[in-house]
Amino acid sequence: MTMLASPHASAQQGPAGPEDLVRQFTAAMAERNADRIAGLYAERAVLMMPEGPVAAGRDQIRAVYARNFASADTKMTLAQARIDGGEDTAVMLWVWNVEIGQPGREPVRRRVRSMVHVKKTPAGWQIFADMYQVLPAG
Repeated sequence: MTMLASPHASAQQGPAGPEDLVRQFTAAMAERNADRIAGLYAERAVLMMPEGPVAAGRDQIRAVYARNFASADTKMTLAQARIDGGEDTAVMLWVWNVEIGQPGREPVRRRVRSMVHVKKTPAGWQIFADMYQVLPAG
């Protein structure tokens, strides 16, 4: 089944622009919806994380988010989004405040920065590369 036929797919085409992509991604994070997040990535996108291997392709990216949501009470709040680009491609810098809840322990708090490469496609704006790093404390 393709994403367009998925029960999680939007009735409209993908994000109308980079700002809309940021709004949809932020909403999907708040919902903890791995399917909706993965749908914002291109089929052959890459997600590069400092704590793990590269997730290559929408299915692996979906699995990363699903695993993260299942293993901890993770809350991510967008602190900043900067967008620089043209009519059909853009680079975005996102800064997130992350809180990872763990039963019986104090939550782990992190601030992460993500550089995101996006392109306009026939399906709307999609993420092609997402590279994030944990920012140093202080």
